Amino acid sequence: MSYDEYLDRAYKNLPEKTAKTERFEIPAAEVIVQGNKTIIKNFDAITGKLRREPRHMARYLFKELAAPGSIDGGRLIINSKIHERAIVEKIRSYIETFLYCKQCKLPDTKLIEVERRLMVMICEACGARSAVPKV
Repeated sequence: MSYDEYLDRAYKNLPEKTAKTERFEIPAAEVIVQGNKTIIKNFDAITGKLRREPRHMARYLFKELAAPGSIDGGRLIINSKIHERAIVEKIRSYIETFLYCKQCKLPDTKLIEVERRLMVMICEACGARSAVPKV
């Protein structure tokens, strides 16, 4: 057999791609409304996957949703009725602002507090540094 025949045979024996192309998946927010409170049950799973401080993300959500709240265990409690779609949109906005590198668009970043309330995002993939807005 020639090289090309071996190569064709090898390609035919490869399995079809079934894996997703994204490097990581962010867990879907499990949102429930109880009375006049909205609860994100898996808030700790979301912040853990994003490698971000729960307090930082919570402050962002409270500010963007214009509602006070608190962190209780692994849950985020927002003291207002908020539609799940709005919460998902704000989480997506947080990810765009505070997770993806501005240069290489990869999620391999970390936040470092340089001075009081001044945060810098450092990309572990390309080494870029960029300031992020205050929360």
